[in-house]
Amino acid sequence: MSNRVNQSAPMAVAIFTPEELAPLIKALPDSKPATKRLVEFLSTNPNAPTANVCKAVAVSNISQEANSANKRLFARGVMVGCCKPVIPLRNRFDQETAQHLWGLYKLPKEAANDSEF
Repeated sequence: MSNRVNQSAPMAVAIFTPEELAPLIKALPDSKPATKRLVEFLSTNPNAPTANVCKAVAVSNISQEANSANKRLFARGVMVGCCKPVIPLRNRFDQETAQHLWGLYKLPKEAANDSEF
């Protein structure tokens, strides 16, 4: 399972209202509070850079929490994912970083290759 989103895919980062977010948060295990914080943060902060997510959610390994969330969210048509920015983000020393942009994505109703099968 990968958290990476293909930028040419027909998926767009989504913003969720509190009413839409509530059942998603309820689906996540209480034993994973960082996973819940991640989903809550991304629901209102689409395309958040890695550093901002780590700081806001207090995690160092976003992918681990994203994988935990995605195990429950896929069945609800949502995933936590990331993509590389078109223009790489730069740090305070003006060097390119490997940061990604994180967000919640609504999964397409139909797979891209459904028409072929």
